[in-house]
Amino acid sequence: VISEEKSTYASISKTKTFAPSTSDADYLFAQLLRNLESACIKARRYKLAPRRIALFLKTNNFLYSGCEVRLNRPSAYPMDLADLIREAFDDLYRKDISYRATGVILTEMCSDLPVQYSLFDDAVRVDKVRTLYEAMDEISRRFGKHPLHLGGSHAIEVSGKGKRGESTFRENIQLFGETKRRHLGLPILHVKV
Repeated sequence: VISEEKSTYASISKTKTFAPSTSDADYLFAQLLRNLESACIKARRYKLAPRRIALFLKTNNFLYSGCEVRLNRPSAYPMDLADLIREAFDDLYRKDISYRATGVILTEMCSDLPVQYSLFDDAVRVDKVRTLYEAMDEISRRFGKHPLHLGGSHAIEVSGKGKRGESTFRENIQLFGETKRRHLGLPILHVKV
């Protein structure tokens, strides 16, 4: 038994099952984005970035459909990855199928060190996104996971996260020292920088 905390990862995966199953594209994409955000949070914690991202949708019949996206440069910032994930999701999603889970796997992990940008990369935007996520990570350390999130994942907040789509019991109560504002996740809109 190794009692030390794990410090290296070959891949990082996050998946969520939800009830009831749904064919609502906005809700499914919101779940996929939330998985991406959670995986990227973990990658940034260990100062890693993926070169590839695999994503999958699980149907109500436990059948999987998935795809893999290769990145131009390693990145652990969901704002950089959201457009690629949207394109891949649009290829996978079928409106006549009911889905019960989504998942994201970050693979080919490497150190998240500054890289030489290509002629086609917007270096100023990349630096702004990095600075933004440094601030978001600090806010998360103070207020818990996902106090700020991409606007595309806001459908989770609207539809509820509990069984059958209602708010969970925990969301309806406030513990000593909590406020509605501190308890509530606030969306961050995906805007061009």
